[in-house]
Amino acid sequence: MTAKLADTQLWQHNLASLIRSRLFLRAETGESNGLYTVVGIYGDETCSAPMAKYSDARRARDAANLVNQLAKPSRSPESN
Repeated sequence: MTAKLADTQLWQHNLASLIRSRLFLRAETGESNGLYTVVGIYGDETCSAPMAKYSDARRARDAANLVNQLAKPSRSPESN
């Protein structure tokens, strides 16, 4: 269980760095070796390495949806 938690924390840390870089556009799901993956799509439309792998497609879609919500540009306070 500890290794799984550490992997999750590393994935979250790497994802936060990608989003902050503003080079990250969105997350998409894919499939690799029988597992459902979540990959990042960069501004130049290239894919990242899989950020997460799941045996259940629904979990991969949920993770990608969550990442996409986090990656949405936030409105600046000045726009109010």
